[in-house]
Amino acid sequence: MNKKNEIIEEIQRIAVKLGRKSVKKTEFSRNSKIGISTVRYHFGSWNKAVEAAGLVPIDPLEMIRKKEIIPDKELLMDLMRLYHEFHREPTASLINSNGKFSEIPYKRRWKSIHEAFLIAQNKYGNESTFTTSNEEPSTTGEKVIIIPETIKPKTSSKRKIVFGEPIDFRGLRFAPINEQGVVYLFGMISQELGYLIESIRTEYPDCEGKRCFDKAKNKWEHVQIEFEFKSSHFKDHGHNEELCDIIVCWEHDWQECPVEVLELRNVIKCL
Repeated sequence: MNKKNEIIEEIQRIAVKLGRKSVKKTEFSRNSKIGISTVRYHFGSWNKAVEAAGLVPIDPLEMIRKKEIIPDKELLMDLMRLYHEFHREPTASLINSNGKFSEIPYKRRWKSIHEAFLIAQNKYGNESTFTTSNEEPSTTGEKVIIIPETIKPKTSSKRKIVFGEPIDFRGLRFAPINEQGVVYLFGMISQELGYLIESIRTEYPDCEGKRCFDKAKNKWEHVQIEFEFKSSHFKDHGHNEELCDIIVCWEHDWQECPVEVLELRNVIKCL
């Protein structure tokens, strides 16, 4: 039996097992020893493999349409939480590293983070109930109150600069503390890890390229990459796992992650 037929039979087997007319990549990964990259290599895409198995292909646009939309108030309230917690106007890097959501919904809905922040201040600037990221929500239904004196902006003009742990890796003195640091570090070593990068963008997913999966035969596969500081931020930001092949992060803290994860913290130890 050739590999294509083996993959087709495997997809059909999983469809019968799950009682589905279609099979998602994540469902296939959980129920098969055949890798998604192998499927893509032989068929070009996951949907082509599903069609070859006589099943209904996945419609990514339909999945996006069905995705729950985050309410405006929830997005804007989190901007105010970040403002009170860090004593400064939220930036893209602050939102991506410490926010409940990514910068993307803010830019799509209000064109810029600054514009969204102005609206948040106007609507919710007088709110006195903000739960910081280090606090657990109250189980008694009581609101967490922050005394106004503790949230006044610092009067000192000196800005505190935070660094990660010292790593001294090829000119990078300290470890990343946000998504931008992850992008920079991956750029330093991507070719060494067998990646050829075709584009870096602001929309999801962050990166597109090729990865060598068979060095002996010099065979490559197409990959969609999302950068996160922690792998769990992928879930927190509400990303569609069906549209991403690999999460590149500094810290892998989501053990049940359905997407392949490349943890740079461990990778650089080998390099």
